[in-house]
Amino acid sequence: MTTEEATGRLNLYDDPSPLPKTDNINILVDGIRKKTRGADVRESIAKALEVTYETATKDGNANMEVVKARGGFDTLSQNLMSINANADAANQKASQLINEKVDKNGAAQVTWAMLAQDAREQIAGSKVAVVGNNAVSSANIVNGSVTDAKLDERMGFGLMLAGRLTIDARNSTISLNSGSWIQVGKRKFGVTKNLTAALPKENISQYVIYNDETQELSVKTLGTISNIGNRETILAILFREMLLHPQSSPFVKTIGLKIGERSDYVDANWGTVIQGQIIFDPKARTIKGKRDGNNFIIACDGYFIDGIDEFELTFDSPFGRLLLFDRDTKTFQLTTMYSYSEYQQTEKPKTASLIKIAEIYFDEIRHISHERNFVNVNKLASAQSIITLEQLKIDLQTKKTVIVTLGDSTTDALRTTGYTGNVLESLVDKPNSYTEILNNIVNGQKGYSFNHKFYNRGFSGKTINWLRQNLDAVLSPIPETIDYAFITMGINDLVYDASKIKSFRDDHINIINRLLAKGIKPVLMSTQAEFENHKRFGSKINAIADNIKKDLAAELGLPFIDYNAGTRNILNNSEYKIKELSPDMCHFGNLGHQKGAEFLASQLIHQTVVISESSKVGYQNNKVVADLNYSDYLTDEQDEVKFIGRTDGFDLEGQLNSTQTKTMFEVSVYIERPSIVHYFGNNVILTSNGQSLSDGATLDVGFYRISAKNTPGVASKFRGLKFNLKEV
Repeated sequence: MTTEEATGRLNLYDDPSPLPKTDNINILVDGIRKKTRGADVRESIAKALEVTYETATKDGNANMEVVKARGGFDTLSQNLMSINANADAANQKASQLINEKVDKNGAAQVTWAMLAQDAREQIAGSKVAVVGNNAVSSANIVNGSVTDAKLDERMGFGLMLAGRLTIDARNSTISLNSGSWIQVGKRKFGVTKNLTAALPKENISQYVIYNDETQELSVKTLGTISNIGNRETILAILFREMLLHPQSSPFVKTIGLKIGERSDYVDANWGTVIQGQIIFDPKARTIKGKRDGNNFIIACDGYFIDGIDEFELTFDSPFGRLLLFDRDTKTFQLTTMYSYSEYQQTEKPKTASLIKIAEIYFDEIRHISHERNFVNVNKLASAQSIITLEQLKIDLQTKKTVIVTLGDSTTDALRTTGYTGNVLESLVDKPNSYTEILNNIVNGQKGYSFNHKFYNRGFSGKTINWLRQNLDAVLSPIPETIDYAFITMGINDLVYDASKIKSFRDDHINIINRLLAKGIKPVLMSTQAEFENHKRFGSKINAIADNIKKDLAAELGLPFIDYNAGTRNILNNSEYKIKELSPDMCHFGNLGHQKGAEFLASQLIHQTVVISESSKVGYQNNKVVADLNYSDYLTDEQDEVKFIGRTDGFDLEGQLNSTQTKTMFEVSVYIERPSIVHYFGNNVILTSNGQSLSDGATLDVGFYRISAKNTPGVASKFRGLKFNLKEV
């Protein structure tokens, strides 16, 4: 077909230009052969015929005209029919080419036929327009196909995710640390080297810029910010020495900048001491900072600063002072707290680097840190007048008293029958521990009917530093208000030389202060006596750790119970078998805890008579109680305790003839040396700790509640007890 011929031959139907106005036969013949538009082809044919006819007519050669007009056909009519058919085919092909061409406003036209096969394959879809409104949908764009080079600028500000951007207005520099991470939009990137740039002083807004392609840090101003590149991100905005963006970020540090209208230390954020100790002494007008566990850590705004040095500051008046921490220099400072009117008129350096740690007003220090991190010496001093062992004895006689024993395995009762170790989360019954035995002894005394409660919170293998770190958890399971806490740590602390004395002492002070803050009265107690061995040295524990606690108690005005001396006496002077007292020569077993509890009872129960040498105990001893009637408002006949001639060394005698059973004589004694006991009376029933006591019996070291009761229906008499130390 003609179309196939045109398609398969070169230089045919490939001229899209319009047909010019001309009588040139050669141009017209070329138009017939090459013009792509049907109208131009037909015009070329028509015009060529007209020119040929006119030329032939002018020359008078009609035959020549006819022969040329017939072409390769027998007749002129056949040639004309063929020309018309070709013109129709060319017009149809041209229309098809027009529809399939890539037209850009009529210029630079390329047909799909001109494209190579590989070019066609690279084009997604059929024929995709890439210009005009809504010409390209998001579905037609492959991820990553539009690069930064085609973007005018980033969308949004950069957000610091990690690292440190430092804006130092004092030294006119900015710096960005290696390892920092920045996010802008959905992109994030890391900084792989330390960068610095100058920060000139300007009266117009400034922009801290980071280029993630060149890894350069720079500062632009309001006049140059329009030149921001497509790989540059705004990290911060400043205006007249104020940081406007970001207003709060743990990764942006400023030096010498204001935030907002006026935000110096008065409006500074609060910081929290999470490791370390602040010691406030209003009398000495000092405030000190001590490390805890070889570190001092301050937390603020979701991040922390560690490696802070110890310090000591003095102030001229404990009235209206602020303790501040500079996070840039890692130093503390004290300054005056102004009234608002003074504050407005006072020139102070504006800085975002100051953190408020505490306020001091009228000898009181206020803070938001945990109470364990602040020691108020003033509170310790005020405690001296109210915390005494005598006060504890009074409380036990007048009201319900709750006591907790804080210690190690010697309190935890490690070697007792049915031992189960204490846990932080809950309470554990320890019926064979000195704590619970002491509880029963105290509540069994005459007149002590208040249901006192002693809680055992000893933890095997632990030290005073561990207790410092876990005090709150140790106390939390106790369901009622605690009145007193006995602190008995020391065996596991290995305080053998001067290097550990300070921390051992400081840990005790920390715990004491926190107990006081909770309304709990501390009582220091020396360690249980133990034998010398290769791991722990009993003599050094007693000579160093216990003496430190004893001196500390005297210094702070706290009670001190020398439990080591009491238990040492049991080991050295009782007739009990050592193996029964201390099965492993370190921890007490059932008997050891029983005897330890009895010693403690002698320190807490006011009625106790201590027998350390040969003694007599009669009615004249004001620690003796009885159900007998005798007083100054009764007649001699009515008195049931009567004067007698000295008999067996006694001048008074209880006399009772009653059908009822009464207590004629009762006393609590603590035997420090094994003693032989004799009683003097007739028709009386004598018991010790509820067990029958015969005349001449030997009582070993321990606590005894001795009672003499009448025999009903007969005359009963009782004068008293005599104790003679047993000869060794």
